[in-house]
Amino acid sequence: MKDYRIVFEKRGRVKYISHLDLNRCMLRAVRRSGLPAWYTEGFHPHMYLMFPLALSLGAESTCEVMDIRLTQEVPPAEILARLNPALPEGLKAYEVREPKNVTQDIGSAEYEVVLIGEGLAEKWESFLAQEQILIEKKTKKGMKELDIKPKITVTDVSASDGELHLTLRLPAGNEGNINVSVVTDAFAKFAETQVLVKTVLRTKIFCTDGGVFF
Repeated sequence: MKDYRIVFEKRGRVKYISHLDLNRCMLRAVRRSGLPAWYTEGFHPHMYLMFPLALSLGAESTCEVMDIRLTQEVPPAEILARLNPALPEGLKAYEVREPKNVTQDIGSAEYEVVLIGEGLAEKWESFLAQEQILIEKKTKKGMKELDIKPKITVTDVSASDGELHLTLRLPAGNEGNINVSVVTDAFAKFAETQVLVKTVLRTKIFCTDGGVFF
């Protein structure tokens, strides 16, 4: 047996399929590919597939990760050559490597976000200038206020033609997940104007030590 980590992109219309549907889609694709997938034993054997970090519905990504176990060693190039023809449009595997990090190592993720609206650059600057950015979060004990400002890292901002382009780094995995929509919803509420989310693209997943997760 040998474990492999497959890096793939999720673009276009497939951004609207849920994480559960993505899992089912990959199961079918691996079966069609003829790759020697490893199955658990027992009365209900299932293929070993694992996705370290789920992607929010409606978001695209160039850095999705799927771990798979094969019953025999297969060259990475052959895995790509057999898997990609079995994948639907919008899903494309582009790298196969040996897993070096585990899910528990994940600490954050980076996103490129494009917002549409009037005067958003100035409003975004004022939004981040607040002492606190409070949201309401549902917990087992009811609703609780949470300050997300310390959790938002902005690495790039630009504006053109009524669009605001942001590059955000947000907690993920063991550091606690902050969805991009939490930030954009809080911004829209602060801006008191219509803010449309044009695109959300995940571009990197980081470990807690700052290194890239792969």
